[in-house]
Amino acid sequence: MKLPDRALLVGGIVLLVALIAAAFFWRSDSRKAATPPPAPTSEEASAPETPALSRAPAEIPEGNQREVILFFRSPGGDELRGEKRKIFLAETVTDQARLAVKELIDGPRSDLLPTLPPAAEVREVYLVADGTAYIDFSQAFVDGHVGGSSGEIDTVFSLVNTLAFNFPEIKRVKILVEGEERATLQQHLDLSRAFLPDMSLVAQGEER
Repeated sequence: MKLPDRALLVGGIVLLVALIAAAFFWRSDSRKAATPPPAPTSEEASAPETPALSRAPAEIPEGNQREVILFFRSPGGDELRGEKRKIFLAETVTDQARLAVKELIDGPRSDLLPTLPPAAEVREVYLVADGTAYIDFSQAFVDGHVGGSSGEIDTVFSLVNTLAFNFPEIKRVKILVEGEERATLQQHLDLSRAFLPDMSLVAQGEER
């Protein structure tokens, strides 16, 4: 009877030690989980956010911008007037031209009048070796146009003059709609040809 009692005692002691050890480690883990993470270092705090997680769009740094002149219609006459705007300094001329056209679509920020339908979208911009830029618009470029011969002239030459004035590589502009050539915009100006810039339509005294 003594041998079994001794074995039972040893087993009880081992079990008690195991329970004490488990309780110690449990308390240690609990304290660790309840401890807040350390505050970020100054380097970590100043590090930029991942773009996908940014709460607000980042502004374009000044060094990554360039100034362009956009031509809109003057409210007091038939001429075009220039408005300064800054665009992102994209790597290629066609990318910069696309941004300039997008700014034209967005319209003026002054008392000048818009010349391109606000619902229009730029599908593609191509530039070939002879300096002809092909600007491919969505169907809204036609559907949203106000029409009239003067309205078509304003639209075409605000586009052509803006691109040729700001980008020396662009000598002339050909307008496409949904990848196709059109005979006219709204039954007036011939769109089957490429247009050279006509700065005589720009008001005298404009900065050039």
